[in-house]
Amino acid sequence: MTRLIGEELFKLRTTPAGWVALAVTVGLGLTSVLSNILVPVQPGGPAFGSEDHVNHALSVAALTSMVMLAMGILVMAGEYRHRTIDQTFLGEPHRHRVLAAKLVTVAGLGVLLGGVTFGLAYATATVVYSARGIHSLPVDVTQLWLGAALASAVYGLLGVALGSVTRNTVAAIVGGIGWAMIVEIGILQSLVPDVAKWLPTGAGVAVTSVGSAGNELLSPIVAAVVLVGWAAVLAACAARLTLTREAH
Repeated sequence: MTRLIGEELFKLRTTPAGWVALAVTVGLGLTSVLSNILVPVQPGGPAFGSEDHVNHALSVAALTSMVMLAMGILVMAGEYRHRTIDQTFLGEPHRHRVLAAKLVTVAGLGVLLGGVTFGLAYATATVVYSARGIHSLPVDVTQLWLGAALASAVYGLLGVALGSVTRNTVAAIVGGIGWAMIVEIGILQSLVPDVAKWLPTGAGVAVTSVGSAGNELLSPIVAAVVLVGWAAVLAACAARLTLTREAH
């Protein structure tokens, strides 16, 4: 398993697009923090420096989660697109080990990306708020930090599973992001919020939100269990298909 994880890390290190995506993610995350803090509060909006205002300013987990969803898809479906999956399975005939290595690698990358991006966002927010007279941020930083790392890791796992099922990078990315942004957020959260909060996006928002944003959602602990459960179910489906379908 260590060898397989090392091979996955090597593939990621030698892919320029991956480094560019990570750099852009961090850059966009910091830009988002600055804009959320510096843009004047709209009438009726949360007071500057309040829990809701700070929660909104630090909401970088949605970005890192979507990036990791796409990254997980590329790690799995990309092998089918570039027709390197045959060599991968020849090097390790036990397909479940290949899938497990990809899942572990992407999960680790998700924890790193989510945690580092949030850490930089928090450091930036602390400096900017302090310069404007707010010297203590009224949020549970530990929950937000752990939530960002967990959500990013789980969405990476969901991406690997989705890539294994579809074997098509474009269809999986469009379908995955479309499901999260249009179906879950745009439709289900408005029509059936009691159902939507048990789905991956609802659970992801719950573990990465404090204040009024999380009032109607699951508790952070329950949401974390739900997120991991979705990852486990879809990973099991991916494993089943990987073991039974032809590689082509």
